[in-house]
Amino acid sequence: MRLIWVSMTALTLLGGCQSLNLKPEPTEIVVDKPEPPQADWTEYAPDELPNVDWIAEFDDPTLNALVQEALDANTNIRAAAAIYDAAIARVDIADADRLPLVSGSARLNRQQFGFELFDNNHGVPDAAFTNASSNFGINASWEPDLWGRIDDQINASELDAQAAQADYAGARLAVTSQVAQTWFNLIEARLLLDLARRDLETQQRSLRLTQRRFESGVAGSSDVRLARSSVANSEAIEASRKQQEAALSRNLEILLRRYPAEAITAADDLPRLPVLSGAGLPSQMLTRRPDLLAAERRLSAQGLSVDQARKALYPRISLDGALSTGGGSFNRIFDLDSLVASLAANLTQPIFNGGSLKANVRQQEAFLRQSAESYAGSVLDAYLEVENALDAEQRLAERETALRVSLDEAIKAEERLERRYAEGLASILQLLDAQSRRISAESQLISARTERLNNRVRLHVALGGGIYGGPGTGI
Repeated sequence: MRLIWVSMTALTLLGGCQSLNLKPEPTEIVVDKPEPPQADWTEYAPDELPNVDWIAEFDDPTLNALVQEALDANTNIRAAAAIYDAAIARVDIADADRLPLVSGSARLNRQQFGFELFDNNHGVPDAAFTNASSNFGINASWEPDLWGRIDDQINASELDAQAAQADYAGARLAVTSQVAQTWFNLIEARLLLDLARRDLETQQRSLRLTQRRFESGVAGSSDVRLARSSVANSEAIEASRKQQEAALSRNLEILLRRYPAEAITAADDLPRLPVLSGAGLPSQMLTRRPDLLAAERRLSAQGLSVDQARKALYPRISLDGALSTGGGSFNRIFDLDSLVASLAANLTQPIFNGGSLKANVRQQEAFLRQSAESYAGSVLDAYLEVENALDAEQRLAERETALRVSLDEAIKAEERLERRYAEGLASILQLLDAQSRRISAESQLISARTERLNNRVRLHVALGGGIYGGPGTGI
């Protein structure tokens, strides 16, 4: 078998470079990360972590079912899952650069020649021949990872995949939050609609009473007009409440990916607010929030991008090999004597490229600084979200307590003025004012209860939803 070996000189250069161990040090990532608050966020945190299955704490079976349905069907979650799958595929693509690239080729050629030799009788060619040739080959190339550039590329891809996984967990957490808050708002809308209907019945009753008083000559026409205006205003509020309830129902259907479908029926009342047992340590939030975990992974991946840009300035060595038939007729395809083999080692070093490689290094370093500042800003925003939610826990509780007192007093005042108005001892304006105060206090109380529930959801989201990937909702 005839073997032809070509360009072996660069192999010696490869061995020499590896023996020098010139692999550069990785880029050091420095982040001016804000320090967490010194004290715990809550007075009592026995497990130092919030409950993972925080949706179950609301003790609402319908909400649990809606959240699970959204986790299975929501379009944003499915899109995040697809992005995660693509990121995993990119890891495999990057890892393939470790291995040689092997390709095959084949060429078949057939030529036929004829010579027309005419005789005097027929003019038929009496000579012809066929020439056939073939060529089959296998080509292989491989680049040794002399400086660790390919390792950096693979590690960066793995970090991007981890960030995509955290994004997927963040999408599940966000959709869970949206479903829970939309469900609470839908219940609030139903309660406000019931309140508007009761108010309309009250205003209609007051109108009938005012008309009887007008017919008896006790009240004037202005009292009747004021009563009619109150009835019309209550009808307008009722229509607005219906619109709000229908819109929230459609929003929930979109989150569940069942739109268009029959309207979702809200519960009769808001669920109880769970007792907040503890939010844990501020520093633990950094290891639980999916968005911070994703930002941290991408920051590390950007540091590897800087290393890759620097290593692009160094020499690159590649090995190329080929094995092919030397051509000829078909019957020599499997003839070992017709095989030709070659092996070449190539050493390339960038000399002049207009400064593009060095500019790319500066660009990647600038991107790294941007990522570091963005990560620090995300940490600050996370601290702010938790602090605001915890502060709102106390303020909203105080607001609800005050509104309950206000509603109780407004109900008693309205009952007394209704009796006095029926007796002719109070004016229509006094009665309407009392009714308006009672409606306002009850409406604000319903909204305050809803806001406390929504704020609890925001608190769990700000804390990262516990240990995502755990039991329960798996968030």
